[in-house]
Amino acid sequence: MPTFEAVPIPPPVLEHHRKITIFADFFYAQGVLVFNSISRGIGFCTVKPVTNHDKSTILQELEAVVKLYQHCGFHVCDIHADQEFACVRTDLLPVELNIVPADSHVGEVECSIRTIKEHLHSCVHGLPFQRVPKLLIQRMVTDVICCLKQFPWKNGISIDMSPATLVTGHQMPDYNLMRLEFGSYVQVFEDNTPSNTPQARSLGEIALDPTGNGLPFP
Repeated sequence: MPTFEAVPIPPPVLEHHRKITIFADFFYAQGVLVFNSISRGIGFCTVKPVTNHDKSTILQELEAVVKLYQHCGFHVCDIHADQEFACVRTDLLPVELNIVPADSHVGEVECSIRTIKEHLHSCVHGLPFQRVPKLLIQRMVTDVICCLKQFPWKNGISIDMSPATLVTGHQMPDYNLMRLEFGSYVQVFEDNTPSNTPQARSLGEIALDPTGNGLPFP
């Protein structure tokens, strides 16, 4: 459960940008299937590693995104996606689903996917590992989005507030808390019971994504 103190969403944002248009698609990252969505204007991006892109998965992920915006006071009017999403058109009503023609792509989410992949490539090459398991790739995707959402979006409605602040009220990052880089080796304290044994009191671990107490959720 997050313990951060949320920043109130500015009233002008809900007044002038309450109606939200979302763009969605799937992409592969090192063999890991990922669902990606991004909103027009605000630029709030979500990712979710999934096991397939069947109708049930598509509907589940789209509904989760819609509920997220609704919970924050926004209203999702329409979703733009490719032919793969046409199977859930009636299930999403009253949210309108706009499907692009065959062999076409949704430009906004394609741009989001390219940005994510560029950051993933940089992150992978910065790790001291020769092989990267799928679990690490999944966490890496969420960590990339977590970082991108913390800073104002170049094409967004605000030059001062990040997409995470505009939608969920997360404060701007505290750089004093950002001490661990993704993939860093750390020693984690282990509280043994009973404690009067010669058993080691720390475990070697690899730092992944933050807990969410002080940083935006993916």
